[in-house]
Amino acid sequence: MKRFLILLCSISLVIASAMAQTTIRVLAIGNSFSEDAVEQYLWELGQEAGIEFIIGNAYRGGWSLSAHWKDASTRAADTEFRKVVGGKRTNLGKRTLRDIITDEPWDVITFQQVSQEAGRPDSYEPGLSLMIGYVRALALSDSVRLGFHQTWAYAQDSSHGGFANYDRNQFLMYSSITNAVEEAMHNHRGDLSFYIPSGTAIQNARTTSLADSNGDNTVVNRELTRDGFHLNYTVGRYIAACTWFETLTGYSTVGFKTRPKALTPAQAALAQMSAHAAVLVPMAVTPIVADK
Repeated sequence: MKRFLILLCSISLVIASAMAQTTIRVLAIGNSFSEDAVEQYLWELGQEAGIEFIIGNAYRGGWSLSAHWKDASTRAADTEFRKVVGGKRTNLGKRTLRDIITDEPWDVITFQQVSQEAGRPDSYEPGLSLMIGYVRALALSDSVRLGFHQTWAYAQDSSHGGFANYDRNQFLMYSSITNAVEEAMHNHRGDLSFYIPSGTAIQNARTTSLADSNGDNTVVNRELTRDGFHLNYTVGRYIAACTWFETLTGYSTVGFKTRPKALTPAQAALAQMSAHAAVLVPMAVTPIVADK
């Protein structure tokens, strides 16, 4: 409980700072799971709230914290730099992490663990500590806030090889990820000031009809994924974007009109409520009940 209260206080400080800004520069250091989370819908949600997001994604598919550190320490120019500026998504090609980190005076920089290792706390170190130190040394803004992105558990029928780490049990994977991220937040409480609970938001939404249908029969939906582990292009990615938006700004998206075209207003509302509940209770599943 003490850890949870400390985390809530930290998140409150992050929110208070973010709400005073009209432009927020966000860099995710990740992989395909950060691609799912920030490269679509986050900028559009910002527009509805009058916030201009400049979004960067340091992308390397399947990359872990330790793999990112290896790239950083060897100055390998192998990380794709994707940006969303003015709503336009561009791939600036492969760069070094040093170049990406110093490309903007980022207000927020996030880390995440590769999905199959996300529930194994021993896999976080020393990569996380080394990456935190590296980013702190290079960040152009002295007030940059560092956070951690909690990724999601796989669909129960996922064929991903890493699912075996969790006995092919979705809830075991989710609870393992939650515990591992909580431990990382505690161990780095002086450096990591917030936690983006995308995994909890997705698990919340799996208590609703969204887990089975997203209103567009042309889009694969396996418990909010498209292949058993990457998020569905519409509702899954939208839930993650809503979670990032609320964590970074303090504004709930409940009631927002911005949504993927494939979603009905009722489906978008379930997605928004799933994200909002995750921000309020980031370490446990909240069943979502729609208003009748």
